[in-house]
Amino acid sequence: MYDMKALYEAESIADAVRLLQEHPQAQVIAGGSDVLVQMREGKRAGAELVSIYGLDELRGVTMEEDGTIRIGSLTSFSHITKNPFIQKYIGVLGEAVDLVGGPQIRNIGTIGGNTCNGVTSADSASTLFAWDALVELTGPGGVREIPIRDFYIKAGKVDIRPGEIQTAILIPKESYEGYAGYYIKYAMRNAMDIATLGCSINVKLSEDRKRFTDLRIAYGVAGPVPMRAVRAEAEGRGLEVTEENIEKISDTVLEDVNPRDSWRASKAFREHISKVLCRRALKEAARRADSMMQAPDNSGETSAETMEMPERTANEKPEAVSGQKKHVIMAEPGGGKQYKLVRCRINGVERETMVDVRASLTDMLRNDYSLTSVKKGCEVGECGACNVIIDGECFNSCIYLAVWADGKEIRTLEGLMGPDGGLSDIQQAFIDEAAVQCGFCTPGVIMSAVEILESGKEYTRDELRKLLSGHLCRCTGYENILNAVEKTMKKRLGN
Repeated sequence: MYDMKALYEAESIADAVRLLQEHPQAQVIAGGSDVLVQMREGKRAGAELVSIYGLDELRGVTMEEDGTIRIGSLTSFSHITKNPFIQKYIGVLGEAVDLVGGPQIRNIGTIGGNTCNGVTSADSASTLFAWDALVELTGPGGVREIPIRDFYIKAGKVDIRPGEIQTAILIPKESYEGYAGYYIKYAMRNAMDIATLGCSINVKLSEDRKRFTDLRIAYGVAGPVPMRAVRAEAEGRGLEVTEENIEKISDTVLEDVNPRDSWRASKAFREHISKVLCRRALKEAARRADSMMQAPDNSGETSAETMEMPERTANEKPEAVSGQKKHVIMAEPGGGKQYKLVRCRINGVERETMVDVRASLTDMLRNDYSLTSVKKGCEVGECGACNVIIDGECFNSCIYLAVWADGKEIRTLEGLMGPDGGLSDIQQAFIDEAAVQCGFCTPGVIMSAVEILESGKEYTRDELRKLLSGHLCRCTGYENILNAVEKTMKKRLGN
């Protein structure tokens, strides 16, 4: 159970704004990968929450008539990475958010939550700085847009006014057309770790591809908030693309960055790698820009009809705050427990139960349905032992509120069993390859394998390693797990 005072679930953007006005101490919860973890740690204990997780109008990536790329604030990292508009026009943003946590975190974490928490280490933030992104906010006064550089005020604080929620991130056409970029995240681990330093660079080359017409250099963890290296940018504009000039630009970033000492890294080390990352990212961004300009399809066409994006129409805007009736899903007047009726399908069977609004999906699956394959491990979304499949995607059920399961299709390890009680092919492969040791983490790992296998794609071993990176096995034995998944994948594909 989470220690919360009250939970309100918004039915619309207008409803969310109203709830925040009527409960000024309430905090917004989007995907919950930050809020629920901090609540578990006691930092937000006893808080009132306004959940906007059910507002599908805030999900999806579209292109407006003027070529602006609009990213709904509830769009998850994994959906950003896979989105055709992102891949075609601002692929570096997809690459950056694909480095957040593990796959389960990327399925629940949202770009709005990642920017609204105000931390300098957010992988999306430095890249959005490099794209000159705009932040759209909707509140009692209507809709306003501000540059992302003005959105960050200080460490942990952003410019969200009372009653406002972030509704979108906007990338204007002039910010991405003709630019190519690259992001490097330096961390102590390849997954499930925050950045020690992050560097994101976009460049535009001259028509002869020999000079930097423009460049934007942005950093995370190089100061209290994400930042641009404006002096280094000015130094580089107009310079020829040479090793010597790239080194010169990289040295200049020390005039801009202001990192601090921490247990993760010293100030001196961060200053050193700020130059190294700039040099490496600048080289790769220049290479990509050169390749882009040589590509036959370099028309810069940005028509909304080029790709189908079902979540929103190309020019649809968030609704205005109206007189719509407030809907409070759950509260705790007088400290009494509150419940919600949740209807969903679990392992193919229609279910309904009254759940405590403070409960996680792990609590519901274990306590109400005795699905004990869903393990209680870290309970902060790090170990993956509670991993289940929801509507075809893997989630850590410990940081997924049970009330959000309403209307969902949920699958656990128990659902893999055949009608005669037989094991599935992936379960048998884990036995054959000795991928099972103590067995505590195994159900969650197998459910990730199920999502991988059901994609019908063939992955390299390195790709499989990344797709399984949201799991921590204390017994080790990762190679055997990889063997089991790879063997089953090849067998299903007939290889």
